Amino acid sequence: MEQQMERAGNFLPRVDDAAGSPNAVDRRVVSLTAPASGAAEQYRSLYYRLERMRELRPLRVVGVTSAMPGEGKTVTTVNLALAAARANPERRILLIDADLRRGQVAEVLGIKGRPGLSELLNGECEVRELVRRFHSTRMAVITAGSTPEEPTQALASGKMKQFLKVVREHFDEVYMDLPPTLPFADSAILGHQTDGLLMVVRANVTPAGAVNQAVEQLGGAPILGCVLNGAEMSDTPYLKNYVRK
Repeated sequence: MEQQMERAGNFLPRVDDAAGSPNAVDRRVVSLTAPASGAAEQYRSLYYRLERMRELRPLRVVGVTSAMPGEGKTVTTVNLALAAARANPERRILLIDADLRRGQVAEVLGIKGRPGLSELLNGECEVRELVRRFHSTRMAVITAGSTPEEPTQALASGKMKQFLKVVREHFDEVYMDLPPTLPFADSAILGHQTDGLLMVVRANVTPAGAVNQAVEQLGGAPILGCVLNGAEMSDTPYLKNYVRK
């Protein structure tokens, strides 16, 4: 697998350069569709907070999850990875959709969804067939692919551990979109293989009890903090006034 990743890395500058045209990208990917917006600025702020953390601890692989479905973890992961790619063009950035139950990265970015991580873990393809460059950036993307019969078993496999070991060696920053925590064991399994986890919480929707339960279910995984998603601009009056100037 390591030799395959090496070939994928060499091939990356020529892979799928047309993927992710602005017309195909979900408008919520504000890091690309509205880079001057207040929302895009918040994702940049989140990224630079991670950069400050990197001065104190290794944060090569960062996972993003939520307590429940529908809280915006995929959009957060995609925007964060794009913010990283734009902030440091010289770094090798990888975005992985590790939600094998309901992967949405391909749809959000408007790119081909298969083959993906599922096909790799099933032995149906090689790494070099998965990695594609996104929209003239150095950000690489690996989609989730099809839904396997046993997603938890696939993510807990030795092949997944080997895959993460290899991407650590070939990319400077890796951002993984993980499944929601409460319905499945997947995030608890993968969370311990990351250097840090972000928990996305939707404002005025996610019960505090659900967040606490999700943290307990992660069982000591390295949680970096929570990301408040869906807050109204009126909740941040300073930013609102500043953006209008």
